[in-house]
Amino acid sequence: MKIRWNKQYTTISVYALLVIFAGLIFYKFIGNWEETKKFLRTLLQTLSPFILGFLIAYFIDPLVVWYEKCVTKMRIRKFQIKHPKIKRSLAILLTYITVLGFIIMILAFVIPELAKSIADLVNGLPDLTTDIVNTLTAFIEDKSSQFDFIDPDKLEATITEYIPTTIDSVREFVPSIMNSVFDMTKNFTFGIFNVILGFIIAIYLLVSKEKSIAGFEKGIIALFHEKTSSNILFILKDSHRIFSSFFVGKLIDSLIIGALCFVITAIARIPNPLLISVFVGVTNMIPYFGPFIGGFFGIVLVFIQSPIQALWFALIILGLQQFDGNILGPKILGDSTGLSPFWVIFSILIGGKFFGIFGMFLGVPFFAVIKNIIDRHIESKYKKRMEDKRQQELLDESANLP
Repeated sequence: MKIRWNKQYTTISVYALLVIFAGLIFYKFIGNWEETKKFLRTLLQTLSPFILGFLIAYFIDPLVVWYEKCVTKMRIRKFQIKHPKIKRSLAILLTYITVLGFIIMILAFVIPELAKSIADLVNGLPDLTTDIVNTLTAFIEDKSSQFDFIDPDKLEATITEYIPTTIDSVREFVPSIMNSVFDMTKNFTFGIFNVILGFIIAIYLLVSKEKSIAGFEKGIIALFHEKTSSNILFILKDSHRIFSSFFVGKLIDSLIIGALCFVITAIARIPNPLLISVFVGVTNMIPYFGPFIGGFFGIVLVFIQSPIQALWFALIILGLQQFDGNILGPKILGDSTGLSPFWVIFSILIGGKFFGIFGMFLGVPFFAVIKNIIDRHIESKYKKRMEDKRQQELLDESANLP
């Protein structure tokens, strides 16, 4: 039997084989899920230096761009650096010095102070137990006539028994947290080689970023049709705009809020100002819920040592939140994501549910990208539908002409 090859049927056959092959791979992955997870974990560990290098390059690129502009404007005895590679190399060097200096500052000042604050808090728990027992006992004795149905001796014995037990549980829980932190630090130390490789890879990516981006765009244009490639490149550029503006803006905003919190709490003599301010600054990275989480944590810590100062701290946090929400945040971030408050809360809840704390960080910009893609698709379909409708109306009008 003679087979006549047809280009159309050949294309269909190739697509059918590809679908069957993809289905077999999918079945293999799902059918041996434990082996699949092991394979993915190994693959992720192997690629982790490259992933880390890409993330480092992506997040420090704005600082590299800023330093490059400064180097371009800089003059040394009427000598100006004009060679692009030299300017880029100097900008990367200055950026790495800045990042390294920031890390050294954290290791030298912030971490020891945080450890001291946590130790002071744990050591102060016995005195707190005594104060709570004495306060409640005095209150019961003073108000015993109003609460004659309560046996003061029995209640005092219950309080005396259970409060120290609760405090002891807290004291046992805090060292377990410290042990977890130690384990994380140990794992980080074992992964220091990947971090060093990541920084080296980031240098290569930053030096040749224009060439890499141009090559990537050329590949997209070569592989896809004009309309598809145009849409892909637009989505990628818009995603970059959303992620970079959101993270850089939110980082600057959180650093300012954390610094202001430290200065104000230190002046007001609030206990553990550095520990509270670091937590307030970090949680401020989470939109909407972050300030409340940081504020609640700080109020609880201060209340343990001084209920009156906890009230003052609550007022300080309220003032900082109003300043951030109405003045600082809009000034720095603007409308970087284009999401309404409802969709921001929705994306945080969904991201936190599936991916934990990182999902809460990444949920807003990721959902903003998806929303932009959907909006762009709907707008394109709507315009096409309106254009077809208009053309049909013109045809109907021309058909009705005498």
